[in-house]
Amino acid sequence: MIDMSTWDEVVVDVVNDLHLDPRNVRLDIPDGVPESDIIQDLFTNEKALNLVEGIAKVGLLTHEVPIVVERDGLLIVVEGNRRVAALKAIQNPYLAPDHQARISKFAQLLPNRDAVRRITVKKAPSQGDADQLVAALHTGNQRVAWTPARQAAFFQAQLDAGKTPDQLIDQYPTVDVRKFITRSRILELFRQVTYDDPSLGDYARKRRFPVSTLARLYENDKFLELVGIRVEAGTGEVSLALNDVTFKRVATKIVCDIRDGKINTRSLNKASSDRYVEYMDELRDLLNERITEGAEPAGNGAAGAGHSGSPAGARGPGAHAESSHGAGQHPGKVSKQERYATSDAGKDRAKPFPKKRNYLNLDNLVVPAEFPASIHEIVKELSAINIQRFPNATQDLLRTFLEKTIKAYAEILGEDIRKGSNERGFVFLSNCLVWLENHFRTTGKTAYIQSVQIVRNLSGRYGFVGSKEHLDATNHNHQVFATADDVRETWATIEGIMKAVLKP
Repeated sequence: MIDMSTWDEVVVDVVNDLHLDPRNVRLDIPDGVPESDIIQDLFTNEKALNLVEGIAKVGLLTHEVPIVVERDGLLIVVEGNRRVAALKAIQNPYLAPDHQARISKFAQLLPNRDAVRRITVKKAPSQGDADQLVAALHTGNQRVAWTPARQAAFFQAQLDAGKTPDQLIDQYPTVDVRKFITRSRILELFRQVTYDDPSLGDYARKRRFPVSTLARLYENDKFLELVGIRVEAGTGEVSLALNDVTFKRVATKIVCDIRDGKINTRSLNKASSDRYVEYMDELRDLLNERITEGAEPAGNGAAGAGHSGSPAGARGPGAHAESSHGAGQHPGKVSKQERYATSDAGKDRAKPFPKKRNYLNLDNLVVPAEFPASIHEIVKELSAINIQRFPNATQDLLRTFLEKTIKAYAEILGEDIRKGSNERGFVFLSNCLVWLENHFRTTGKTAYIQSVQIVRNLSGRYGFVGSKEHLDATNHNHQVFATADDVRETWATIEGIMKAVLKP
């Protein structure tokens, strides 16, 4: 058993009395290297500069003291080499030449460098005692790491005690306090919900609730926008735009899915992953559902909702037929054996058909600030519409989006579309497309010319769906309507053009 109460405490000069340990296993360096090389290594590979910043901004914390042992008449630091290296560098920044400028800048924050030159250390009676302590600290479980929820609770307790976010940010300059405030406030949102299933509330309030999974969602701005959570940039404070009933539905799904293992940090590892995108769609479906008994879940009804009773030929001339797996049919359940049927040889498994999204993927579409507010709002609406339920509304908005965005783009460039193409002084979609094709040609963006020509489809060589003619027909012809697959194909046709026009 280690009894450190019997070890001597000594006040020493960090520059003259203490020597870093070349045998430190953390360093993995050969014997006999000069101390200057050890200091340089600690700054380069062991983040000693972070300690300099902490000492300069917070002060020298003395809850732990370096441990030394006498070796060949010298006091050798066996525990606390990084801290001692930081203190030595504060006195002489040139000991770590690659970091000298930043060390000097931090050291200037100290009112008196001499105040951190003399420190208290504990002296181990022998090398054996020192080795036993180091082993206990670094190979045992003396310290219990705080969970993310516990870290957030620490700052939440201080907020509850009356401190403001700004005060905490000033008090802890080396800690990302804003992140913890956001975490604690969002946890509070989910924990204050009165769940229909009380066990969900108990689970959300558990000390070891897996907040890291929740963080995969709330660290994504698109998730925050979708569920109506606002985070203040400066303080990390959180407010909720959704009403309590709607947020309760969202919170119930998320907490239940975390508890049941349907989502975790692996499945939500990247916002661009298939599972993450699919889960965002599930949340959109939930928010779009009608809160009435017997309401059909989003995406589960017959395709082309709103005109399911229309005759097969009512889509108008030039319309293409639906595929067997398209929006016009709702396939029944397929057995696992059928989905993964193997050949007689039992070699290759057939992959299931990819699931069609009920929402347009606008994640990579960024509207620059100089575009008018109408374009920003249209993008928000397009990303929120369930195209399986509202294909005609989406198709109509896509046509509006295409025309208005081209007009806004020309205006930002200071160009007048009417000078090149107009109809009695008015600018229509056809005029916008003529201007855009010429613009791409004169600016050398030739890769996009054919994309515009596909939409214009003057030669009739390209498909009907996705063309200007089809957009006009679904907008003006009372005999023509759009399906979800039409919307997907239209977006696939114009997506490249929109990215080119909206490219910052």
